[in-house]
Amino acid sequence: MSDAVLGVDIGGTRIKWVRWSPASGIVDEGERETPQSGSQDVVSAVAALIRSVPVEAAGVAVPGHLSTDRSAVRLLPNLPGEWSGLRLAEKLSARTGARVRLVNDARAFALAELRLGAAREYDDVLFVTMGTGIGGALALNGRILHARGDVVGELGHMICRSDGLPCGCGAYGCLETVAGGRALVARVRAGGGHAETPQDVVRAAIDRDGLERTVLAEAGQALGTTLSNVIAYTGVTSIVIGGGVAPAFAFMRPAVEAQLAGRARLVGPVDLRFAQLGARAGAIGAALLVTPTSASPTPGDNRYEHDLDLSGTEDTGRGPAVPGDSHRAGRRPGRAVDRA
Repeated sequence: MSDAVLGVDIGGTRIKWVRWSPASGIVDEGERETPQSGSQDVVSAVAALIRSVPVEAAGVAVPGHLSTDRSAVRLLPNLPGEWSGLRLAEKLSARTGARVRLVNDARAFALAELRLGAAREYDDVLFVTMGTGIGGALALNGRILHARGDVVGELGHMICRSDGLPCGCGAYGCLETVAGGRALVARVRAGGGHAETPQDVVRAAIDRDGLERTVLAEAGQALGTTLSNVIAYTGVTSIVIGGGVAPAFAFMRPAVEAQLAGRARLVGPVDLRFAQLGARAGAIGAALLVTPTSASPTPGDNRYEHDLDLSGTEDTGRGPAVPGDSHRAGRRPGRAVDRA
């Protein structure tokens, strides 16, 4: 299938991938463990994956900040090893012969959900990804904000506790030190509980009303406080929540809604909904990034090539039509009728 591309989502614990065709959607998919032994082993794992799938182009989503030209990693706080300055796109292209483009993982998630998932009917949306850490993205007027280096939307690194724990980004009290998957496990263990993964925390919370529910409620309070501040600043009141740890949100939701209710007079009601594309959304978004588009045939006019900044350069986040994709028709700026 010559038109197929590869989308890869490098997570803190798992690497997910999809082989994507603009005509038929997902052709194949899979996942594997993310090496924890350093950046070079991660590069080798992703290169081997790209070589194993016959495609000419691959989009790779990474959980961190990118260089100005989005070809190298600038900051990647949730994976061990030396990542700063790593020319990841060039290394992968050299090892595989494929054209490789990088994108932040939360922005890849947002692109997929905006085009094909829970946000496809809306123009103004706040996206939250819950995984090893916490990611975010913002769409205004149907366009995902990127800025140079793809840094817009770092929800997990907004400070929610001034006296909080150190974060991998170098600050203290960031949201993901309270509500990220790794933090949930650490907080349960610190309280005398037993958990190896965030999924263990959720399963325990389902089984009993104890430490795990308390940890998740505290995480929900921190998430709700952060979201209410973002909503007050942006005016965006539609929120899509996804990621591998999103099931934990069921136990966070009452605390989140309580925090948002306190801002209702200012921002009005807020729509909270779950993502529709599941854990593969980031990989799908990465694939969409490198999907050819006939709408932008000339060099320098590819809508995926530019950052969206306040000077007017726009990234629409819209590629070619796919089955069932209504594009802009009937899209609304407000909140949804149905809820998650």
